[in-house]
Amino acid sequence: MWSRPALPVSILPVLLLLVLAALLQGCASRVVPGVPASTEQADAAWHAYRSWAQTNDADAGPFRVNASLRYKTGEHDGNRVVALLWSNGDVPLRLDIMAGIGATVARIREDDTTFLAYAPNENRAYYHSGDLNHGGRALLSFGVPVPFSVPDLANLLNGRFARVFDDARADARLVADGGIAYTLPRGRVRGMLELSPEGLPRHWTDTPPGEKQAGWDMRIDYDEAVPPLPRKITITHAKGYSAILLVKERERPQAFTGEQLGLELPEGTEVLPLREGARR
Repeated sequence: MWSRPALPVSILPVLLLLVLAALLQGCASRVVPGVPASTEQADAAWHAYRSWAQTNDADAGPFRVNASLRYKTGEHDGNRVVALLWSNGDVPLRLDIMAGIGATVARIREDDTTFLAYAPNENRAYYHSGDLNHGGRALLSFGVPVPFSVPDLANLLNGRFARVFDDARADARLVADGGIAYTLPRGRVRGMLELSPEGLPRHWTDTPPGEKQAGWDMRIDYDEAVPPLPRKITITHAKGYSAILLVKERERPQAFTGEQLGLELPEGTEVLPLREGARR
């Protein structure tokens, strides 16, 4: 007797997203923004999101991401660089920031406990042990205006949002096109996370609903892969900071060696402690 073959595990989250999109879009014309979502809607959207994120998490392995990075830390200054990020799927991670061919602005390595950044033009290295400002914001203090660690950025770019945002959520409210916004009440990264009608994270802000003082804001656009992965991440802050990461190429290479994931400082490099706001 013929039996239907089981669906590949990687396809199941995609089907969940499609079913959820059909359900939500069917009632989109009746959505009133800001109205509390029903328990069924809120749970279904969150389940689709977590299934997608966990599938990406299960697919963790050696990767290399080549992205363009445009950022500014003030009203007039702006920078356009290339960011090359790689690891074996977890810490340690390496990040090189380059202004052109052979012109390296910074070489960065981060693991669970330490952040090390070498600036060739200064012949200086900046070192920090522990969670800077209790939020993994060593990159921000080094001068890259993002409120995330290097591992956080890698997880976001690879769709592993469950490693960044806690599973606790509250106060689910409808968005005009059928998406749902949740308050994140706990965890290292709090605020508000908005899911698209398909259950994909598309907007995060660290400013809880109802508060007037604006802080960090992140918006995510996706590619056409199956399952989709973030293609563009736009981060802004009310003080004028901004960063746009646009993925140019993704690779799944062989495992990197310890030397490839290391960061050896040239002889004579001045090593300084990284302090909050040290290089902004």
